[in-house]
Amino acid sequence: MLVCYMNKRGAIELSFGMIFSVILIIAIVGVAVYAITAFLDIGKTSQLGLFHQRFQETVDDVWASSITNRIVSFALPSSIKLVCFGNLAGSSYNPQYEEEFQELKRYSSNFEQQNTNRFLYPSDKGGEFAYKKVEKVDLSGLTNGFDCFNVNSGAVKIRLVKDEFDQLVKIEHE
Repeated sequence: MLVCYMNKRGAIELSFGMIFSVILIIAIVGVAVYAITAFLDIGKTSQLGLFHQRFQETVDDVWASSITNRIVSFALPSSIKLVCFGNLAGSSYNPQYEEEFQELKRYSSNFEQQNTNRFLYPSDKGGEFAYKKVEKVDLSGLTNGFDCFNVNSGAVKIRLVKDEFDQLVKIEHE
């Protein structure tokens, strides 16, 4: 009786071909998920690059005009919470954004602190566009020289102002 049970095989017998096929399918699905994730990440990076380019172009247009007071809106990835302007090398900031100021300062290099004036928060989501310099802007009107603008529903709204005798464009809240 003991011999009968020893000669029986299991109810599920998988061949080498079947096991290899299952492993191959899992590998293909894994590579597809990775490729889709990388593609979406490229989309976020290009959206950040377009934001920086379009913002600078808009500032240039306002700077070239004699008198302007307009609110502009720019699309950003949902992972970006704030767009900040100011000087990280200084010690003054809007108290409302103390935590963000300290974090941006902590994770920036000395070069970035000295040579940039536009920051994306959280900076790790901004990648290479987290710290950038915007030309032709006057940041003296910001609260304590450092202020942030909330990103709502994937867009940020910023008021750009230039009066007749101003040499630079002022950035203000809407």
